[in-house]
Amino acid sequence: MSIDIRSHSEFSSRVQRARVQRIAQKALRAEGVKASLTIYITTDAEIHKLNRAFHATDAPTDVLAFPADDSDYLGDIAISYDTAKRQAHDAGWRIADEIDLLAVHGILHLLGYDDVTPRKRAKMWKRQEEILGRTINA
Repeated sequence: MSIDIRSHSEFSSRVQRARVQRIAQKALRAEGVKASLTIYITTDAEIHKLNRAFHATDAPTDVLAFPADDSDYLGDIAISYDTAKRQAHDAGWRIADEIDLLAVHGILHLLGYDDVTPRKRAKMWKRQEEILGRTINA
């Protein structure tokens, strides 16, 4: 199992790669998955382009998940550092805590969890809280 953590050069010194890798490993273990993945932490501008190109949504977002069709490689996750910073401020916690949440959220999406209906969202958020070990006020 390989977890590759990458970041846009603008945030390279601020991203705690080892921490992101640990939370990703914890999420995969909790789900009983042994697969590799990549997490890329980037800008609002770049995630906006990805969202428009792959999800037909012309706006930035906090996290995007791109599943792979490979049993050994789960897929790619893109996280907006800019949005994570704003959301962390609004939630009253550190940016690293928000990035943890978004990494787990992205991994759960790669594993087939969905949050489009209230029922599915509640199930997904409950699982995130179990993995993170804390309550999330959304």
